Amino acid sequence: MFDWMRRSSRHLAQGLPVVLLAACAGAAAQAPSPQPRLDAAARAHPVAFLDRIGWGADAAQLRQLRQQGATALLDAQLRPDARPVLPPELARTLAALPVNAPLEQLIPPLVAQRRAIRMSGGPAGAQDPGAGAGNGADAQARLKALRQRMNLLTRQAMAQQLLLAVYAPNQLQQRLSWFWMNHFNVFHGFLVGPMLADYQMRVIEPHALGHFRDLLRATMFSPQMLLYLNNAQNARGHINENYAREVMELHTLGVGSGYTQTDVTNLAHALTGLGVDLRGRPLRLRPAWRELAWQRGLVVFNPVRHDASPQVVLGHTLQGDSVDEMEQVVELLADDPATARHLCFELAQYFVADHPDPAMVAAMVRTWQRSDGDIARVLRTMYTSPQFASSLADAQFKDPMRYVISVVRAGLAGPRLIRNPQPMLGALAALGEPLFGRSTPDGFPVGAAAWDGSGDMSTRFRIAQQFGAGAPALYAAEPPYLRGDDAMSGGAAPPRPRAQVPALAEGAVYRAAEPTLSDASRQVLAQAGAGARWNALWLASPEFMNQ
Repeated sequence: MFDWMRRSSRHLAQGLPVVLLAACAGAAAQAPSPQPRLDAAARAHPVAFLDRIGWGADAAQLRQLRQQGATALLDAQLRPDARPVLPPELARTLAALPVNAPLEQLIPPLVAQRRAIRMSGGPAGAQDPGAGAGNGADAQARLKALRQRMNLLTRQAMAQQLLLAVYAPNQLQQRLSWFWMNHFNVFHGFLVGPMLADYQMRVIEPHALGHFRDLLRATMFSPQMLLYLNNAQNARGHINENYAREVMELHTLGVGSGYTQTDVTNLAHALTGLGVDLRGRPLRLRPAWRELAWQRGLVVFNPVRHDASPQVVLGHTLQGDSVDEMEQVVELLADDPATARHLCFELAQYFVADHPDPAMVAAMVRTWQRSDGDIARVLRTMYTSPQFASSLADAQFKDPMRYVISVVRAGLAGPRLIRNPQPMLGALAALGEPLFGRSTPDGFPVGAAAWDGSGDMSTRFRIAQQFGAGAPALYAAEPPYLRGDDAMSGGAAPPRPRAQVPALAEGAVYRAAEPTLSDASRQVLAQAGAGARWNALWLASPEFMNQ
């Protein structure tokens, strides 16, 4: 890494990217009880505190923090309103998005359209409606329209998650939902893309602060996961181990927890028959099987496809010929002590430090075990720990998602409403963390080592320049996919508003962060003058990168 503080002004003047990475030093004083300790640490580092319990500080949350104190604000964030209030125009836009329709209404017509194209001689790719060559211009045109429709719905889901991250007041729930979506990762390919809004809003978010058992069950019984990890293809006589392996390795127990390949194979047998019916019609079964069948929306348990023989997993015998066996799997994996250790470590790594203090993680595990996996209580143990209070004075490098959203919340999200999230989506892609774009089930890494290379830092500086100059495209008219148009593009582009350079130096976030700046940062900013160049240098500073 270069000593960016000596060179930033010169490099900016030359139009060159600046490579930057720094860590703050010092430790917060520890008060004798959690509440005064946390409140004191947050008063000393208000921006860092808000960055840890949400997607980045903004003026409204800074006011709340001053008025309520950190402990009261934290408790409110751990018990969010079921229907958080959004800016009225944004609320209307999101409510009208077709992607928010129930999956039973949204998906079967897409599947039926694809089937009709195949029956008429169009491409017959089983996994990709664009695979193969069509047998006629009409089939190709219909295929293009189908792909366009699916891309539109996927874009709507992406835009919705970013706009909620910027504007929703339940910041902790929003950021924790992204953590869980990354933990229970699915990829936007094929039919999963149009289902991503449902995955966020109906599968993940309602359970993000609840009991882990309920969250695990929701993902296990989601069409997104069953399709992505192939359990929809897992049937008696045709075993597919993909989901069984990942639910143990990634979602619950973790690597090195003691399970074996035999456990994976036996678990896959126990999960046979749990799948997806994309036709949106009831199962057609002989009378002898009907009482054992189960269906909720697109997710089905088909007893004909289930291996009902006893399966020994982790020393426990799973047995049943109905969906009750899946409930046994949920309890077995959610209640295992290895799951508590694995998940508490990952939560601490995400919210506190790449290498979290073992004592803090151990306290979280104890809370997990006492509370039956109550995620909100586990998080409160973490946030009120002396280690968390001390961590606010230390650097926690922001991954691309945290960085981009915190840039926008630091002064670009008001008073003008962001209507076009495309610049944010583009920035995430440029930084290597495209939304819903991790094709492997492990999700994106959260540690600094994955994101702090010199090339990454150069890209961040260009993004700091773009957003520091005002990023006028953010305030343009909604893109076609947010207006609900069937076309992804077409016609003349709407006029772009004139660039208005935000006065970040006069904003609440910078004023709150200014006392924690290093002497080197102060000197560089003092030499930068005002306006876009000053904004870029602050958004690219070590203090902003590390909160």
